[in-house]
Amino acid sequence: MSPLLAIAAIVLALATAFIAAMAGVGGGFLYVPILTLIFGLAPAEAVGTSLVVIIFTTLAASVSYLRQGRIFFRSTLCLIVPGMTGAMIGAYATVFVPGALISVLFSLIVGFLSLKLLFPSFPLVWPVTAGPSCDEVCNDSFSLRVRHRIYYLHYLVWGLMSGLASGLVGIGGGVINVPALVTAGMPVHFATATSTLVVLFTSMTGGGIHAILGHVETTYVVLFSAGALIGGYTGAYFAPRAPERILRKAIGLLFAGIAVAMGVGSLL
Repeated sequence: MSPLLAIAAIVLALATAFIAAMAGVGGGFLYVPILTLIFGLAPAEAVGTSLVVIIFTTLAASVSYLRQGRIFFRSTLCLIVPGMTGAMIGAYATVFVPGALISVLFSLIVGFLSLKLLFPSFPLVWPVTAGPSCDEVCNDSFSLRVRHRIYYLHYLVWGLMSGLASGLVGIGGGVINVPALVTAGMPVHFATATSTLVVLFTSMTGGGIHAILGHVETTYVVLFSAGALIGGYTGAYFAPRAPERILRKAIGLLFAGIAVAMGVGSLL
């Protein structure tokens, strides 16, 4: 790889991690298109490499969010268990799913999630309020006290779905976790922080399986991770200062553009 391409990889990863940390997602919604459309990796390799890079993105962002005190830890645990299970299943499924279909599935998932962010009433992620529940309180470093009700079945369903998406198409799972948490009534900035810690664990699971399957390109992991560590921490620092409505709309438009780009790319 030429020095120019190496620098481009680091810069793109930094920008992606910054946006991902602001949104509470792993960054795979940008890493996968960049790795396939710009650097020419096969879809399965892009997915595996993306998930390993996401580990570093979410690790840096999680440190920042822990300092802010905006993570609901019980909610995190309720999402991690089904999320890791789904990530293992999704990662192994890439052995049997054609690369073109992975790209199409990626485009569809990100496209539908963009609609949910742009139009909150769009019925993509709905609350599951049946069964047992409990309350959880979070006190952040900005002197905010937020109470949130956990419905265990809601977390089980959407945690499993986010894990499957993570392992199969390399998006980390935050693009499902954040809407699921917001739909359940958690404020978006707290949902972003909580989702980031969840994605750290699901990406470790999915990335580990993909590494075993030989779907990880080490050179790109090193370059992208270098930028991701800086971008992830910085994005998490600025996230609480971003207006909630503007943040949601901006991320929704970005998701829509990426979905179109990946959809067109899968047909070429």
